[in-house]
Amino acid sequence: MTRFASSLRPRGHKARASLALAAAALLASGCSVSPKPLTDDENVSRLREDMSVIMSPQEPISGPVSMHEAMARAIKYNLDERVKLMEMAVANQQLDLSRFDMLPRLVAGAGYTGRNNEAGSESLNLATGRRTGESTTATDRHRRTADLGFTWNILDFGVSYLRARQNSNLVLIADERRRRVVQGILQDVRTSYWRAVAAERLLKRIEPLEKRIEAARMNANALEAQRVQAPLQTLSYQRALVDTLRQLQTLRRELVAAKSQLGALMGLPPGENFAIQMPPDVTGKDVPAITASVESLETYALLNRPELLEESYNARITTDETRRALLKLLPGIDLNAGLHYDSNSYLLNQRWADYGARVSWNILSLASAPDTYAFSKAQEELVAFRRQALSVAVLSQVRVAMVQFRELSQEFSLNADQASIDRRIRQQYVNSSTVGQQGDMSVIQAEVSELVSDLRRDLVYADLQNAYARVMVSAGVDPMPEAVPSQDLATLRQAVSDGLGAWQQKAGGTARLQDLLVPATTSEKAPVEKAPVEKAAEPKTEPAAAPVAARGEEPAERKAGAPERVTVADLPQRPAVSMTAPMTVSYSPSTRSEPVKVYAVPSSALAPLGRSASR
Repeated sequence: MTRFASSLRPRGHKARASLALAAAALLASGCSVSPKPLTDDENVSRLREDMSVIMSPQEPISGPVSMHEAMARAIKYNLDERVKLMEMAVANQQLDLSRFDMLPRLVAGAGYTGRNNEAGSESLNLATGRRTGESTTATDRHRRTADLGFTWNILDFGVSYLRARQNSNLVLIADERRRRVVQGILQDVRTSYWRAVAAERLLKRIEPLEKRIEAARMNANALEAQRVQAPLQTLSYQRALVDTLRQLQTLRRELVAAKSQLGALMGLPPGENFAIQMPPDVTGKDVPAITASVESLETYALLNRPELLEESYNARITTDETRRALLKLLPGIDLNAGLHYDSNSYLLNQRWADYGARVSWNILSLASAPDTYAFSKAQEELVAFRRQALSVAVLSQVRVAMVQFRELSQEFSLNADQASIDRRIRQQYVNSSTVGQQGDMSVIQAEVSELVSDLRRDLVYADLQNAYARVMVSAGVDPMPEAVPSQDLATLRQAVSDGLGAWQQKAGGTARLQDLLVPATTSEKAPVEKAPVEKAAEPKTEPAAAPVAARGEEPAERKAGAPERVTVADLPQRPAVSMTAPMTVSYSPSTRSEPVKVYAVPSSALAPLGRSASR
């Protein structure tokens, strides 16, 4: 037996040496990796692939493009919108994959094992300390195996379930980000459309005016060469012409790229020509009106802004992350079962099944439990504070957007009046020029002044349209309905038109924020469908005019009522079945003694979460 073992030793050394050489060669090959830049063929292939997507055929433009059609094309063909749609698709696929993580493991395996000699062995008699001297074996030199194993860790199931819930909230976050991108794109389309309209109107007037100025400059140079006028007068005239031409070139620079920007937002290939549907000339009476109150817009913004809803979903994810961290501290329970096969002829049973259970617990992890819980709660508080800070910013954005809209409305009215005055002045100069009372320079300057006034009016009108859209975006209003029956341009155009026409009705029906934050005192026990105004009118229960309370002392009604303030999270949410009657919200003034006021609020305006979840 000793000779047999010594004969195997050199072979073992050779095998170990071969294994070491193979490992060294693999390590050397891994260390020899060097940077490999893209080749020209790879760059060309990438370029062709990208351009096939960017230059993909679209529905042809059959006529002049209106603002609603431009918005519809931006929704359908804008690449930023496509990116967000792809992110939503990826999030949905990730959710589908995470559901499989909750399933138990069912592993099938098969193998073959062979060796060049018998797996013999001796035994030692422990009583005598002598070897038996007989070599035996219990394994065939060549055998086949097969296994089918079932394993399920209950702790892993809980962790996978929480991960799947987090992925479901990530789907909703992707949807809110898509909403935010769509709102921003439509705001940019509105602004670019009106700037392009201003460019189309004024660029046609700039070109003939530039030609007249160039002709006047040539005449002025001829007068200077002939010394017909005083040199200073001629040079001053030429300087005025050059300054006027410079103004026109500045105007051209501001307007020449507006149409290209609109085409890029619509997803058109660069350089593609299209016509713009020209609306009637704007006047001081064409100011868009916002009838919704700023208080209603603030409430609607806090309930519907994509950023706030995204933070709310992040709060859900953080809460589930806290539960995951605590769940990992619990003991794990493994359930296993399996079917096995082994072709070893020495086995009594070549096929068998086994099963069992095992509990494992890392006891040292209990030491980190307090720190883990504190860290998780700190993350939840951080998300809550971030959402609250964002709520303050949203309220400020709504207020600022309304102030800017009002200021731009006044500025546009003044610019429209100035453009009208400059038009009449230019007409007076033209009339005077026909009778020889005014020179060409005065007429040209009057025409340039009229052109600049018209441009300023149209650009301010474009800014006014942008401010109008900013109010809508700051309130979190979707210009598109929740469901569109088709994705063709005609349907999208009609959906955009309907959405833009009804957004104020949708946002303006929300109650004021200060009314929602003060709970009702008389309608707490009353049904939702009934207004508590009848109880307030009864002199036995609540007098119509209570005595004025002393300064610093609360009325008796408020002392007996609910808490003074509630949070936005306590606001009512949309029920599963839509209500036909409007929800009523009542409050009692804290500083004056007045009858209870009742506000009728559409129930659909107070529950954006149901809308977002159903999307």
